[in-house]
Amino acid sequence: MFLAPLVPALLVVVVGYVAGYGATTLVDHALGGALGPRTPEVVGWLTGLVLLVGVLWWLLRRRRRADRHQK
Repeated sequence: MFLAPLVPALLVVVVGYVAGYGATTLVDHALGGALGPRTPEVVGWLTGLVLLVGVLWWLLRRRRRADRHQK
């Protein structure tokens, strides 16, 4: 069951990807396609990775605070 912890991480990346891709597509259509065809894809992956880093950072901070309160 090595891959089990990766499922939530993949879900976070996919949610970020969908949000970034969707927002960039809306902006691209509003600008008349000025951003190019690959821009939503790149922005989507970057948004997913940034969201994953943010969630990991938040979880680590939460764990550290819990450890400090137990001592």
